[in-house]
Amino acid sequence: MPTTARRRSGLRSQGFIPVTFFGSLLILLLCATIYTHNLASLTTDCSGATAESRIQQLRPLSNNVNLDDACDTEYKRLTHKQTPGITKDDLARSQAHLGNRFRLTEVMKALTARKRPVTIVVAGGSISLGHGVTPDSARYAERLESWMNQEYPLAPSLGHHRVLNVAAHGADMCAMAKRLNVLYSDLGSKLPKSSNDEPDLIILEFAVNDYQGQDHLITVDSKTTVFFDGFQDLVLCAEVVTHALLKRYQNSAISFLEFQTAIATRKTGALLHMGVAQHYDVPVISYAETMFPGFYRLKAELEKEDDKSYTFPQDRWLANGGLDQSSNVTSGVFSYPHGCSRCEAHHIIEQFRYGGCKSMCTFVERSGIIHGRLKCSSKQGQIPEGRNECFVPFLAHDAIHPSALGHQIAKDLVVHTLASAERSACKGESAPSREVLPLTTFVANSFRELDTRANWLVVYDVARIFSRWDKMNPVASSVQGFRLYADDKLKQRPGWIATSPEGSSSITFVLDLPADVNSCYTVYLAILRSYKGMGTFTVQVRDFGENREGQPKRVTTKDNIDGLWSSPISVWSDIQITPDNEKGCTGYCEVQITTDRKKDNREGNKVKLLTLSARSCTT
Repeated sequence: MPTTARRRSGLRSQGFIPVTFFGSLLILLLCATIYTHNLASLTTDCSGATAESRIQQLRPLSNNVNLDDACDTEYKRLTHKQTPGITKDDLARSQAHLGNRFRLTEVMKALTARKRPVTIVVAGGSISLGHGVTPDSARYAERLESWMNQEYPLAPSLGHHRVLNVAAHGADMCAMAKRLNVLYSDLGSKLPKSSNDEPDLIILEFAVNDYQGQDHLITVDSKTTVFFDGFQDLVLCAEVVTHALLKRYQNSAISFLEFQTAIATRKTGALLHMGVAQHYDVPVISYAETMFPGFYRLKAELEKEDDKSYTFPQDRWLANGGLDQSSNVTSGVFSYPHGCSRCEAHHIIEQFRYGGCKSMCTFVERSGIIHGRLKCSSKQGQIPEGRNECFVPFLAHDAIHPSALGHQIAKDLVVHTLASAERSACKGESAPSREVLPLTTFVANSFRELDTRANWLVVYDVARIFSRWDKMNPVASSVQGFRLYADDKLKQRPGWIATSPEGSSSITFVLDLPADVNSCYTVYLAILRSYKGMGTFTVQVRDFGENREGQPKRVTTKDNIDGLWSSPISVWSDIQITPDNEKGCTGYCEVQITTDRKKDNREGNKVKLLTLSARSCTT
């Protein structure tokens, strides 16, 4: 068929009536002009089709200039409230791994259709909780929910789009892997009926906690070990979560969202996650890659002028924050948000507001790589006269948690990922198709191991993690020398703790599981593992099976379990007590922990218990 004939045939198939050549051209130009002017407000085109169906009709003509303009216009509409100063390079770095974007485009189709509420789930640690930030609406989860409802409002009868935040202080991938059944149960009661029991998008924010752990020591000098002793266990947990979610929610998009701290020596779990993400073709959004190259560039620039307090002179404040004249922001040395700003203390919760914002000097000091020369305290008069402290606008009250602006940028990156996936498909630059699960595992021994490690029957915790909390309560009469309390600086991470140097502290917990002739359960105990002040202990599992009275059928003992290791990191560590190939627990079981005497040349004898759990045996 000649080219002209093909084009005319294509126009007919899209519903255009070829009255005359010039008449058709005039109609096309009119529609394109209106469409390009405001794609958001265009609910019907000249043929009566919806804006989304019009994009679908035009997608085969991927070399159509008007189509490219329309796709770009829609992207700009969705991102028009993006943080000023975020550059194209910043956004390009944010997409650390594109992955398969089919499910992301499905999220955008659901939003565009406006036929039902779209639900996003945020799972992570205290960063996702918005630790230290006020008001709650400043958190990236709430900002993302507002964005969906503003850009894609639903009819009142349909409700509204939602972001379900199931984050928890100190949670890491292993914490989530162990509580997937809790998550499924919780989401089942919260998802709208129209969702088909599946969220549209699940965001996994665990990079910081997957390295520093649930109970890191605030006073640590450095954390330079990347492949520490528990590294492979955390990789396995990330694989368990990713594989389980892809299988359970076959239409849900999944993405990692990777943050970073301002402590230069503190690594994150981004390296762990990237391997899993590449293996399962899951997108990775990197806040760290977006913001921290500029952070280190700023640190180097300040160090040239003042290597003691990292300050800058008055004449280095930039007009309009280094941006265009319409910008109402403040920035020094470099343009906003990559330069120095004034402290926005009103966005810090009252508990931390007195301490104010932490400066670049403080972040360098806490990185532990420069000793002696730093003078960071304005309260002690250490800041040179006539110079300004450098407050990084996307950080505030500490070196770990983003400021309100940081949360805004995180929201921007998620929106960019969704909108750019839609734009790419709209232009015909990519034709995403549904991914398939890989033929092999990443680090797990088998897919059966992945399935087993994602299916925990009992999880007892010392503190709430995610939604439901099954408390780790001991047999009251058994507690000798153990006490439940939080021993970290912020009093946020409790555990059953014994510290007596004499040892012999003891505590017993009960597992009451279904018992029959074939039952077999594997018991795990999670403890704090650290490089300082830890002791050893013995665990004994007494299996009574169906008969709770009398003597146990069998006893499994695991001794000399050590909470001390050489890695410069303190993490939640799960220890398998009963083997998979033996019936160590078949129903009703008692789990007793007894501490040993303090070993010579150790600073302490702490044993900290965090979680007791059980799953079915694999053999």
